[in-house]
Amino acid sequence: MSRLDRAWRSVERFADGRLAAPALVAAGLGVYAMVSIALPLGAGRDLGRYLVIYAQLFDEHVVYPYALASRTPGTPLAVGGLLEGSAIVAEIGAAVLYALSILAWCAVARRFGPAAAITTAAALLLYPGYVVLFHQLSSDAVFAAAFALVAWLLARAVEKPNAARAVALGAGVSGLILVRPVAQVLLLFAIVPLLAGTTWRTRLQGSAAFALAAVLPLIAWAAHNAVRADDFTLARGGGATLPLFRAFVADNIVKPDNGPATRELERAVARNLLPFEPYRSYEIDVEQFFSSGSARMHEDLTGLSDRVWGWDDDYRHLAKVGREAVLAHPGTYARGIARDLRNLVVWPLYVPLTDTGAAPSTRVPVANRQLPVPGEGEPIPAARQSGYITTPDGRIREVWTSPTEHQVVFSRPADAARAAEIDRRVDRLLDGFPDRSARAEWVDRLNSASRWFPRPVLWLLVGLLAGLVRRPRGLAVPLTLAGGALLVLLSTSLAVYAVAEYSVPVTPAFILLAAVGLLGRRAGANEYSRAAHA
Repeated sequence: MSRLDRAWRSVERFADGRLAAPALVAAGLGVYAMVSIALPLGAGRDLGRYLVIYAQLFDEHVVYPYALASRTPGTPLAVGGLLEGSAIVAEIGAAVLYALSILAWCAVARRFGPAAAITTAAALLLYPGYVVLFHQLSSDAVFAAAFALVAWLLARAVEKPNAARAVALGAGVSGLILVRPVAQVLLLFAIVPLLAGTTWRTRLQGSAAFALAAVLPLIAWAAHNAVRADDFTLARGGGATLPLFRAFVADNIVKPDNGPATRELERAVARNLLPFEPYRSYEIDVEQFFSSGSARMHEDLTGLSDRVWGWDDDYRHLAKVGREAVLAHPGTYARGIARDLRNLVVWPLYVPLTDTGAAPSTRVPVANRQLPVPGEGEPIPAARQSGYITTPDGRIREVWTSPTEHQVVFSRPADAARAAEIDRRVDRLLDGFPDRSARAEWVDRLNSASRWFPRPVLWLLVGLLAGLVRRPRGLAVPLTLAGGALLVLLSTSLAVYAVAEYSVPVTPAFILLAAVGLLGRRAGANEYSRAAHA
């Protein structure tokens, strides 16, 4: 045996020993700390919306019922809880989530031998996008941690099928859904106890236990929304999103001639939006409204629906508009989904760099006037009414006093006072981030590393090919996790356009598949069972 072989055997023995887990956690914390020198913890996507929910989650009276009912509580509780402490507490908390996520994935890989565990650990520790994700406090990082936990629970449920482990898996999937509702597709994991059980009795008991553990918390949250937000729903706004958001914003296929529901929407837009600011001053007509692909105009459709068709419609009319668009342009919709699904498995996650170039023109001529150019390439400076302030009784409005100036107006003084308290609390939470600046030259190197790190699709293809050729024992577990990851990405693409933050949380499933496919032990059932002690 060569010196290299002996060294590798020593590493394998260490990976199979009791010190492996604490050493891996320490390594994860070390990686996070090194990246934090260049990139301090900061606010991720839509963090402000989640903090508005957190700030009123336990209030007796809900000021913003749409905000509360449109997002599930997992992310608000996690990010709000981290920011309640100091900046150090928030950064340490995010670091611990990152390290424990890697530990969970490696605990799954360890069941297939130390070589698979070592490879998984090395790949995740070297994955720039994964550590960057945990430096952006948002639902993306929380979802990544929750998905890692579900992966570990699924491996345990397959390793030793029983009702208790099925309950744990069901509760884990329920928690994942309460972080991001798109994970509802993973309720299909109910078949895992059914397939893993050794007798029909244990199979049926396991599936029933999974179903109860997964569904009961979701029903409880829907009942909470019914009491506090007047809507028995897991997450309000699904009809305005799937498939309407993708059809309106990404694929631009919502056209008045698609069908009767869209023609009715056209009349409502012409009557209730276009004659008013900011549409009036920016001279937005019906044709431009439906052809713009504007996320701000889509947000206006939410409040418009509540005013025209009522809160209890729950955006069913907008859902009809979305379906009409898909039926009228199925090819465009399908190509858009395929394009974004491809992007999700190809795009790396980069840290956005501050643009130091020349500032663009900030004025635009409209109707012989010079108006400010709306940001982010949008045709209007903001939605006429922010979606999160819509209410069942219309007691909160957004009043425009000029083409660009607007403010929220409350018909109840108590609402105004409580809203001011919520704003102050959100501002205080946002002040809980570290105040040091990112180091641009180091961030650039981090982005370069992301550019060269293997893309998710490569891990997936290598895992599938290696698994097909080698057929390691227990391959069903990483295949199930990779399949679940793909279902999450597909479900996401059905509703919204692609951003890299959607794929990074589930990419470890593809890395696990590649590690097991290439290096997983081709062992007998008894040996697999002995290896599954993590």
